[in-house]
Amino acid sequence: MIAAKLPALRPASLLGLATALFAALAVWPWLVPPTPSNRHAATQETTKPPPALAALPPLASLAAIVERPLFAPSRQAPPGVSVAPAGPSIDSRYRLLGIVGTGAKRHAFVAEGTRRMEIGEGDTLDGWTVKIVAQDQVVLASPAGEVTLKLSRTAAPETKPQ
Repeated sequence: MIAAKLPALRPASLLGLATALFAALAVWPWLVPPTPSNRHAATQETTKPPPALAALPPLASLAAIVERPLFAPSRQAPPGVSVAPAGPSIDSRYRLLGIVGTGAKRHAFVAEGTRRMEIGEGDTLDGWTVKIVAQDQVVLASPAGEVTLKLSRTAAPETKPQ
């Protein structure tokens, strides 16, 4: 039997062969396009939508957080700093729709967007107390002060003749 002899490999040629192998492995992802897997597509179709967020309380109920800062040692607002309430004011959020009087008692109808409410003297509206229900206005009071909602008189929409 004649045995075939392999040529002796030098360290430099082994190093070159290893370098070429690693270069081919490094370039391989760009040469071969990825194949889509069916498992990944199936998991995308069965994912559930995120849960709905809970309704947040009105900003007026969070006033204590601003009035008593957590990181102040005395838990009091610094002197001379007036804390303005965040968000829109109550008179810009609510619109006075009408007032109904039955005897000495009056009720007001207010709207916030599409939400409609009936309030009377002594009732609360987002932390504000209804102080007075007059003929064309409602006075709301809170520790921050008083706000007046006025009845706006809008003309009835005109009908076009046909």
